[in-house]
Parts: sequence; C-alpha cells; structure tokens
Amino acid sequence: MSKYDPFMFTVAEGIDRDQYMTALYSLSAPTNDALAIAQALVTEQTTGTWTAVPEETEDVKLRSMGRVLGVYEFPDYERERPPEGTERTLLMQVAYPVDNINGNLPELLTTIYGNVSMIGKLKVLDIHLPPAMLKRFQGPKFGIEGLRQHLGVEGRPLLCGMYKPCVGALPDALARMAYNMALGGIDVIKDDELMADPKFCSVEARVEATEKALDKASKETGRRAIYTVNVTDRPDLMFAKAKKAVKAGASALMVNVYTVGYAAVQALAEDPEITVPILGHPAFAGTFFEAPFHGLTSALALGKFARLSGVDMIIYPSPYGKVPLMRERAIRVGQELTAPIEGLKRVFPGPAAGMQPGSIPQAIEDFGIDLIVGAGGGIHGHPDGTIAGCRAFHQAIAATLKHQPLSDAAKNGPELEKALAKWGEGNVATKIYSLLQ
Repeated sequence: MSKYDPFMFTVAEGIDRDQYMTALYSLSAPTNDALAIAQALVTEQTTGTWTAVPEETEDVKLRSMGRVLGVYEFPDYERERPPEGTERTLLMQVAYPVDNINGNLPELLTTIYGNVSMIGKLKVLDIHLPPAMLKRFQGPKFGIEGLRQHLGVEGRPLLCGMYKPCVGALPDALARMAYNMALGGIDVIKDDELMADPKFCSVEARVEATEKALDKASKETGRRAIYTVNVTDRPDLMFAKAKKAVKAGASALMVNVYTVGYAAVQALAEDPEITVPILGHPAFAGTFFEAPFHGLTSALALGKFARLSGVDMIIYPSPYGKVPLMRERAIRVGQELTAPIEGLKRVFPGPAAGMQPGSIPQAIEDFGIDLIVGAGGGIHGHPDGTIAGCRAFHQAIAATLKHQPLSDAAKNGPELEKALAKWGEGNVATKIYSLLQ
C-alpha cells in the first residue's frame, strides 16, 4: 500500500470547486520527500494527527480531509533532486472543505495556518474562496462607492488628515486641528493608533470636541468631513465605546484591526447599530507579513482578510513613506481591496506614513484615484500651518490629475510651493526612515 493517502492526492479538476477553498503555500525545507511534507500539512490541518486513530474512517476522510492539488519546486527538478540536506523551495496548492469552516473567519485562519504556522519556513501566499463561502461575509457597509457618496467626493483621491502628536494632546487642541484641517479641505480625520481612551482625552471627549469643530467648519465651507475615532479595546469594551460614540454623533470609527482581530472587526462591521464607516489601522500587522518565509503575504493580511472583516478603508505602509513597503506589494494590496468580488464592496486603500505633497504623482500613478492619501506631519508640519498643509495636498492632487508637473503648479499655488521647498518631490520620509537603521 502506498504511503501517500489516495484520498488526499488529486488535481484541481478532481474536486468540486464550490465545495472547497484553496490555499497556496511556499515552503523552504531540507527534505527528500516533498509529497510527504504536503501530506503531513494537510493531515495536520484537517482530519488526522501524527498517528492513525480508529475514528478517522473512510467516511470522515471523504467528508473532511483536505486535498493536495499540486506540489511544485523551484528550480523545477525532474531527473534528480538536490544533494541530501539541501534546502528546497516548494509551492503547495491545497484544498480544504468549505463545510469544515462554515464561514467562520477565525476557523478559516486556523485551517490555513494553524499548527503548521510553527513548523518552519511556511508562508501562506494566497487563498481562493468559492462563491458559496464568500456569501457568508457581509464585508464593508459603505466601501469606496458608498463612502464617496457619503462624503460627496468624486473624481479624486480622498485626503485623510491624522492627529499629531500621536498621543498627549487635549480635546481642545484636537478641535483646533480638526477645524483647521476641515477649512483646508480634509475629507477624513483620523485618530492616531496610539490614542486609545486616556483620562486626559477620552473617546467621548474627542468625539464631542472634534464633531463640534467639524460642524462649525461645515457651515463655513459647505462640506462635511468625517472623524474616525479610535475605539480599539478588548471586544466587549470596544463595542460599548463604538455604540456610545455613534449615539453621541461620531461620524466614523477606527479600529486597530490586527490587535483586536479580524473577527472582532467583522462583528463590529456587521452590527446594525454601527451605521458609520470604519477605518482599519495596520498597527501590529508586521507580525503577520514581514517575514519572507513565515506568516501571510501583505496582500492577504492587509488586503483580502481586511476586506472580509468589513472595513471601509484601511491605512497601510506605502512605498513613499517612513514605514516602506515594496512598491509592487503595496499596489497588490490595493488591488486585493479594489478588485471586483461578487457580494463584497470595494475598500479604499490608504498607503500612508510619511506622505507629503511631493509623493502625490507617484501615488496616483500607482493607485489611480481610488485611494486615500493619509498624512499627519505632511499636513501639520507645513511652514504655514495645518490649513496650508491640506491645501498643498489638494493642489498636488489637482495638478497630478491634470498631468501638470508639481513645479509648474507651485507657481500658482503658494502652499504647494512652500511644501516642495521644505520636503521636495519623491519619497523624502523614506530617506528619514533610513536613519533609524
């Protein structure tokens, strides 16, 4: 009898694709039997354990065992394998029965990367969910199109202004910043991820001060920005804060997705009492995707799973800022968030951290207009202050959409001119970040 389980090894055409989700893995290991490794992975993540047990019957295997659809190697050795002990690079495509998971997001993560997350250089590169499984996820309430309609903004990126300093400011200082950002044309105002619920600047106090400031600015400008107040906490307290904030007039919410967990965000997004947009923040996400041989890819961690959780917009590292992400990886995250998926609204990607007006042409070239430009220091650090900082960004966006060089636009835009004089064009913040290394 073959040591390779005949129930487990098949080909993609040999399964009912409506009944299985698939996962693609990379594995680096010094093995002489790639098929055995694939079998061990699928056994561990579905019906089996390290030894045969009586109740793992043929019926159980047919119902719940995963399937190995393909094992590939780079280089693609055919006539020989590398010397004993040489680390080999493998790709493995695996299928898992949908009924094992039943639309449960934590169990989806446990299935694709549970115990096997601790076996060595194994990384989840991608997953594919069949339509029946996608229907279990509500996704964003607003999404790109809904948020644009809500804000009355079409034809350009959104501008998101972040409170700075990150933590320590009092509500009246935040109100001044909010008012000035709104006068400068901000669309979204965001708490810093470090601003939780301190006694000196509580969620309730921030909502009252900021929303009042935005109401005042709206009467002067004719347009209303939204404020994403950070309600991150343990789930029971997060829900209580979120609902209290919404009842108090909060125009949006913010959650640190990766510290509270995807499922907590999903529950918040699907709660009928939460009637405002949700912005996701990537703090702690590096533990998911940063390692080249472990974890999830950034496209999954920041893209697909964030979208399944129900955020309407998500801030994440960019190739232009102080926490750099490879350009093609950042773009791919955006594609995961915005590509059409039946039943799921599209999510605004927000490449951020160290953005300044000189970054705009490259950002729009990479992402188009469906992005959120997130900036803190690039707004408040403008030589003429916060209002001018917002206007400089708008001038850079308008010029880029007209295919006009920023240097030309600056001749008629004093705010942009001063921003370029201070920071120049390109990825200035990345150069600053390099000093930390």
